Amino acid sequence: MMNMAQSSTLAFRIYQNLWASLDLVFPPSCGGCGRPGACWCHDCQSDVRTVELPLCERCGQSLNLPGECENCRTSPPYFTAVRSWAVFEGPVRKAIHRLKYKRDISLGVILAQPLIAYLRELDWVVEGIIPVPLGVARLRERGYNQAILLARPLAMGSGKPYFPKGLIRARETRSQVGLSFTQRRDNVTGAFQARSKWVTDRCVLVVDDVSTSNATLDACAKALLNGGARKVYGLTLARAGRQHVQNGQA
Repeated sequence: MMNMAQSSTLAFRIYQNLWASLDLVFPPSCGGCGRPGACWCHDCQSDVRTVELPLCERCGQSLNLPGECENCRTSPPYFTAVRSWAVFEGPVRKAIHRLKYKRDISLGVILAQPLIAYLRELDWVVEGIIPVPLGVARLRERGYNQAILLARPLAMGSGKPYFPKGLIRARETRSQVGLSFTQRRDNVTGAFQARSKWVTDRCVLVVDDVSTSNATLDACAKALLNGGARKVYGLTLARAGRQHVQNGQA
């Protein structure tokens, strides 16, 4: 009889093979450069810039010295820690835009690969993985939630429980694009509600595609803690905005 880890590994291989079989019918092109032949090519992988160390221990922002940034010291976030795999630029930016806006949903399982490896490196105690939920209007318009396309294979590939209904949208919000830090925070305040049945007494990981101010992840973390979670971590594929700040600056 297979244990949970073996069952998860088998499910992930089947999941990968299902997506790979579609490449035989619909020949892929690279999400980063458009070159035919693969969903993600070697050249684009080589061009990825990871978030520069050292990082703020809480929000994952690049700092000049190890420790916490001024924002996290003066206004501690609800999440325990947030990390991002890469900087939101170049091929990563193009691939995320194709995933979100061009319906290139096969990129989800490809872009989840580095997240699986990164989560292993972080060595966090994670007892459940939850995607950031979309609002009803945006989900109807887009037809899918890109965070789910990353979170589901991440859960299978890392052998962690997957709770797609651990969070729901309590109200609709406007897009965070173009908003200031304060506007982003106000926009998502009270926007999420946790399902206690999935999160009570668990350390959970919230997954999204891009973080800029971490306002969305922090609002999710607040809802999850209110719903009974012990700790909340955040993981995104990319980090946007300023990539390096002084420890004593916001």
